[in-house]
Amino acid sequence: MARRGESKTQKSISAPAIRHFHRKEGVFTVKGRPGPHSSETSVPVSFLLREILAVAHTVKECKRALSEGNVKINGKVRRRLEFPAGIFDLVEIAPLKKKYRLFLDRKGRLKAKETEYKAADFKVSKIVGKQAVKGGKIMLTTNDGFSIEMGKEKVHVDDSVKLSLPSLKIEAVYPAQKGSVAFLVAGVHVGKTLKVEGVTHGDINKEKAVTLAEDGKEFETVLRNVIVVGKEKSEIGAL
Repeated sequence: MARRGESKTQKSISAPAIRHFHRKEGVFTVKGRPGPHSSETSVPVSFLLREILAVAHTVKECKRALSEGNVKINGKVRRRLEFPAGIFDLVEIAPLKKKYRLFLDRKGRLKAKETEYKAADFKVSKIVGKQAVKGGKIMLTTNDGFSIEMGKEKVHVDDSVKLSLPSLKIEAVYPAQKGSVAFLVAGVHVGKTLKVEGVTHGDINKEKAVTLAEDGKEFETVLRNVIVVGKEKSEIGAL
C-alpha cells in the first residue's frame, strides 16, 4: 500500500543547502514544518539553536529553552522545534541578553550576526504581493509571511519595507530602483550587498531584471534574486 502524506523525517545527506553542518555525523536531522519561510530558505529553530548559534547542545535543551519562552523570533515567542527561521529574521535569546540577525554567506548558507541588544527591533521584508480587500484597504504580502495593511506609504511589489517589531508598522520604504542597495539571496553572487544600477521591467516572456555594480563592473540578475535593504546604504549591515 502506498504511503500517504509527507515524510516526517529528514536525512542529513539530503537536507537543504541553506543548512551548514556535518552531514555525515548523523543519519537524520530535524525536519522543518510549514511557516513563514520555505524549507529551502530557512532552518528549524532547533537546528538554529544547536548548529548556528551554538546555545544548545541537545534537542532536550532546545525543547526546554522553547517551552520556557526563552526564544523570540521577530519579537514573538516561538515554542515549536520545527518553526522555520530565515533570511533577516531577528532572533532573541532572553536569558543570554543577546540578539542575532540571520544572513546568507557567500555559499548561500544561513549564518547569524550578533546585534545590539538594546537597539529597537526591526525587520526588512520584501513585498511579493499587493491586493485590495474589503473595506477599500490595500494589503501587502511579504517574502517572510507577513500580511500588513498599507497606509499612506507608496509601496510597489519588489520594494522592501522596514517593519518595527513586533507591531509590524512600516517605518521606511526601500524602492527597487537605481541608487538603492540590495542583498543577493540567490545566484553566483549570493551573500553580497551591492548598489542597484537599474531595473528592467519584464513581460510575459521575460522576468524583471536588475543591474548591479561590483568593483566598477556591472552584471544583471533576475529581480527575485535580490532584496533591497536600503536607499543609499544597507540598513541591516552585513556578515
